[in-house]
Amino acid sequence: MSRLRIFFSSAVFSFRAQFNWLNPPMWLTMKIALGLSQMAFFVFVGNYITNNNLSVIHYIAIGNALQTVAWNTIFSVINITGHDKWDGTLPLLLATPASRLPLFIGRAMIHVLDGMLSVTISFAFAILLFGVNFANADLLALAVAVVLTAFTMAGFGLLIGGFSFYFRDPMILANIFTFILLIFCGVNFPVGDLPQPLQPISYVFPLTYGIEAARRAIDGKSLIVIYPWLGLELIAGLISIAIGYIFFQSFERVARKTGRLEAV
Repeated sequence: MSRLRIFFSSAVFSFRAQFNWLNPPMWLTMKIALGLSQMAFFVFVGNYITNNNLSVIHYIAIGNALQTVAWNTIFSVINITGHDKWDGTLPLLLATPASRLPLFIGRAMIHVLDGMLSVTISFAFAILLFGVNFANADLLALAVAVVLTAFTMAGFGLLIGGFSFYFRDPMILANIFTFILLIFCGVNFPVGDLPQPLQPISYVFPLTYGIEAARRAIDGKSLIVIYPWLGLELIAGLISIAIGYIFFQSFERVARKTGRLEAV
């Protein structure tokens, strides 16, 4: 019961802290501009290369719509610890007797919801601007794929966020991994188009499974058909959370010993 209370209170305070410095109009502008600019860029590149091949355009639009969740679940989740470090509140947070797992997972939950909103807005762009057809989509299967992708990618963000205890600027890692996802997760081209030795790397990331499941749901496939992809995504996400928790504990101990908790 105590862990559940910590989980929910962390989620609430994270939400309140976010809008203490980021006002809603600015947040909404960022939400619209980021998703639209990324999708438009890759769609126009694909359109130029393939000479207006609609299937390729739709493939790219759907992939980038799902990939927008990474901006919330990697950058924002890593910032949970990064901002505490820069603001000088991280040592105070770690001095509390609260369990680390519900504390940090709870703070990441607001970004799961934010990520689902990002994907929804990007899907609207895909439909209205790039002609992606959702008429045959299984909306329940698509909703489950989006929710699970946001949750599992938050777990991946927590994994990377464990480095925040020790490294001065973990946002460098966030930038690196965000663009790695664009290459390896089938966002703009199929995983099978990668060189053979690199393809296994793609299946380390939960986003790979989430994008494939969402594409199949938009094509009309039901939950029964896409559940293998969702199951693999959930497994990858839970592994990310477990490794991330180990990283949090390990780097916290190292940072305490070396004085890196307050190094900015």
